[in-house]
Amino acid sequence: MTADPHLQCGHTLLPEDPVGSPAIRLLLIAYAFPPVGGIMVMRALSLAKYLPACGFQVHVLSAANAAAPLRDPGLLAHVPPSVTLHHAFTPELPFHFRKRLWNLVSGRGDAPPAQSPSAAPQPDSWLANLARRIFSPDPQVAWVPFATWAARRIIRRHRIQAVLVTAPPFSTFLIGNSLKSSLPRIRLISDFRDEWLRFYLTDFDFLRSDFTRRRAEQIEAQTVSLSDLVVAVTESSLHEIRSRYPGQPDAKFALVHNGYDPDALRPLFDNPPIPAAGPKSRVVITHLGTAYRTASPLYFLDAIRSLPDDIRSRLEIRFIGRISETEERLLASSGPNIRVLGFLPQQQALAWLGRTDYLLLTMTNEFSLPGKLFEYLASGKPIIALSPENGEVARLIAEAGAGWCVPHDQPEAIRRVVAGAVRCALENNIPFRTRREVISRFERPRLVASYAALIRERLFADEIH
Repeated sequence: MTADPHLQCGHTLLPEDPVGSPAIRLLLIAYAFPPVGGIMVMRALSLAKYLPACGFQVHVLSAANAAAPLRDPGLLAHVPPSVTLHHAFTPELPFHFRKRLWNLVSGRGDAPPAQSPSAAPQPDSWLANLARRIFSPDPQVAWVPFATWAARRIIRRHRIQAVLVTAPPFSTFLIGNSLKSSLPRIRLISDFRDEWLRFYLTDFDFLRSDFTRRRAEQIEAQTVSLSDLVVAVTESSLHEIRSRYPGQPDAKFALVHNGYDPDALRPLFDNPPIPAAGPKSRVVITHLGTAYRTASPLYFLDAIRSLPDDIRSRLEIRFIGRISETEERLLASSGPNIRVLGFLPQQQALAWLGRTDYLLLTMTNEFSLPGKLFEYLASGKPIIALSPENGEVARLIAEAGAGWCVPHDQPEAIRRVVAGAVRCALENNIPFRTRREVISRFERPRLVASYAALIRERLFADEIH
């Protein structure tokens, strides 16, 4: 049953969503959608979950056999019955097979883990460069013709008025561009979950090439030109993309943050763990989510290796989520106080948050707010973040009073923070209390209500007033 719209849409009906106004028929195009799991599906899932209560008739088009590393079928329970799910075949290889093949082609399969995530990449083979040219701007481009054909059929059959494309993978924007070019009456919303040109292209080995960058620049320019609305998820990302297209009108660009779903975290709030009485014998630090190049635990692990034995021996560091191959080798050689639990379904993973003292986050660029950060904040657990000062992560943690944020490239500062955090926890005297009035702004029902109002006001104003 769809939830009460008075609750879903910010507790009161919005003036942009008046009672009795006709539902907007919207097609949401997302390459990955449940039963695929992980943080990559959460924005699309929240839109599908909460837009119907805000006056939208929602259809979702995703890849039937998405080459994704994780599955979490339980997430489908969050999709309202009113949402219609559509699928289009993709001729890609399964994720893990594709990864092994890339390692073989690129010659990186047996490479030792880099001493730094920013280390210069190895030279590429001619086969690797050929693969990048064929699968440009990303491997999921193979889905584009199949999804475009399916989207046209859905639009005709269900008289779709608006198409919302969320990326990455950024090749998905090609679908929206094709639809808008041939069906100009359609309102096109392009949703950038990451900053593409300055961040994403440097983050993954397969995407780092001059050819891929030129292709990405072409696609982004076309996407911005054709879109009726371009949405970013952080202030920095919005500024970046807006600055690249000064000739476009300001009204075309907007910000809608990622956030957290209070429904998912309710078991944690309803059954909070009972704090231990007296001094503690150990301190648990938990990293939730994928560990990869830009979110590498290397800086943290390097720092704790040089801590005094009486502090280091009290630590248990847990990693919950997918671990990339290089980070997996790194963790395997990091000592006995590391516990790798692997990927867990969302509900199981969030349950572990209640059994930790601190939450660990690494983000080495200043543009991004990792999706897990909002769940971290909502949990109320103090955070140890390694991220650039004055970046998006540092600003939000400071505003919320949620923990420490120290530059990832300052090992001595990291050691001081970790040592101080351990002493505080051992004494049951953690000096942070998250500001709930800040965190509540990032509840997904509120954010989706804002997104709905944005679409109505900027793209359908003539039909409302």
